[in-house]
Amino acid sequence: MSTKTHGMHSLRRLVTAAAGLALVLTAAPTQLLHGQSTPDTVKRPPWVLPPSASGQVVADSGLIREATSLNLLEVRLGTMAEQRSSNSAVKQFGQQMVTSHSNMEQQWTSLGVRNRLPSLNSIQQQSADQLSKLSGADFDRAYMNAMVTDHEQDAGTLQRLGTLAQSAEVKRLAASGNVMTQQHLAQARQLASQVGATAAVATNPPAPAGGVGNRRPNESGQANQADGVYARDLAYGHILEIRLAGMAQQRAKRPQVKQLANRVASEFPKWRDRWTDLASKHGRVTVHPEMGPLHRRFITKLEQASGSDFDQVYLNIVAADLGSTESYLDNKGRAAKSADVRNAANEELPLVREQLSTAQRLDRQLQTNANTNAKGKDKDKDKGKSVSSKE
Repeated sequence: MSTKTHGMHSLRRLVTAAAGLALVLTAAPTQLLHGQSTPDTVKRPPWVLPPSASGQVVADSGLIREATSLNLLEVRLGTMAEQRSSNSAVKQFGQQMVTSHSNMEQQWTSLGVRNRLPSLNSIQQQSADQLSKLSGADFDRAYMNAMVTDHEQDAGTLQRLGTLAQSAEVKRLAASGNVMTQQHLAQARQLASQVGATAAVATNPPAPAGGVGNRRPNESGQANQADGVYARDLAYGHILEIRLAGMAQQRAKRPQVKQLANRVASEFPKWRDRWTDLASKHGRVTVHPEMGPLHRRFITKLEQASGSDFDQVYLNIVAADLGSTESYLDNKGRAAKSADVRNAANEELPLVREQLSTAQRLDRQLQTNANTNAKGKDKDKDKGKSVSSKE
């Protein structure tokens, strides 16, 4: 074979190989786009939305981040329990928290959180930092105290997320997470009583603050940033309830629902002002009149409700939000360092519980009526079919 002919064959082989390589490179993005790549070939960070994520999941990414941070905290604290506890039962509980919440965290992050790695918020980080300084029996009491209060609050948070969520995936995870949280809460209460943690009786009415036995560090009237943030969050919750009540006063169809809205519109402004003052007093924390994105979503959801559905939507939102507020007042209020903040939480708690009970009762009544009406319509349809068949 001549040198020229050999060169032509080599050129053909080079062109063929290049074409094959180009085909592979151009096909790869198409496979990735349609989700055909395998986990062994393409690794996607868990906080990046998969290409197939629905628009509703994208809209719920703020909720996903919030739920993920709850699980991150439990994993972090559970790891500490494995390392620092002197009690075998507490160690075992910590291991369970790591396993269960790691699994739940992976389920949340599989939905994606829009290019932002989830992390602990400032209050969660403060809780972790405080526990990291303890060990032995002191750690056991503080950890189980945190487990009771955290899981009580998490239950209310997950209920609220399920109400706010637009996507079926987020609603499903919030519901399953709430079931797991209730199971953990029952275990935590039992174990807390065994190690002498005060949160074992967290569901009982709180003792009056200010007594000698209830004195806490830094209670000399000094400004406390954490208490200021706590007061600010409660002020925002009251701003939301007042806005919702104003809409219900104008648009609610049932007198009982209007009566609930009137009571909230009458009672909550003074508590909004009180929590705003406490936020300013402790750490000079400012309360802005505009709410955060999650609260605005409540407003938007109620604005979009119409006709007879308005009352049901309003009651659902109020029951979910007041449920979270009740837990926040009861648990975090008990842990506040400032006597005036604890006193305010103790004083408002009965009012919130009363309004929550009313909202839940009315919500159940509406659901029962809706189910009864639906069954009646089904019977009428069956009767109509029966008459038609006879004719």
